Amino acid sequence: MRVSEIMTKDLTAVEKDIPVRELIFILNSAEMPDMPVVDDNGVLIGVISEKDLIKAALPGYFEMLHSTSFIPDLNQLSKKLAKIANDPIEKYMKRDVISISLDDDDLQAADLLIRKNLKSLPVVDKDGRLAGVVRRIDLLRNLL
Repeated sequence: MRVSEIMTKDLTAVEKDIPVRELIFILNSAEMPDMPVVDDNGVLIGVISEKDLIKAALPGYFEMLHSTSFIPDLNQLSKKLAKIANDPIEKYMKRDVISISLDDDDLQAADLLIRKNLKSLPVVDKDGRLAGVVRRIDLLRNLL
């Protein structure tokens, strides 16, 4: 089965200049763990995830947890998130995006999702414009 037949077409994407605060609201509202980032023409230029934002808020924090002399500040995450809340997501998005084309098949999508440990995979047309997203559940739903 082709990716174009199983992908989620009704999707949300964001532009690189929206602030982190707005992205968090969008991710929560859309119930998506990650979000495609597109330019003004709808061309896929990146992806940003909840994980990327947590890592941006706490760079080096998890390495410090392993130190015996480290005393954690329980409010550190909220303090750091507040500091980056107005930053454009462009600062934290991944630019090296793994994507798949409309004409690829479901087996290729499954292989990429599993091998690369992805929750979703952007689908692009021949011009690189975002056409949809294949999620793991899309593959499973279409097996039935």
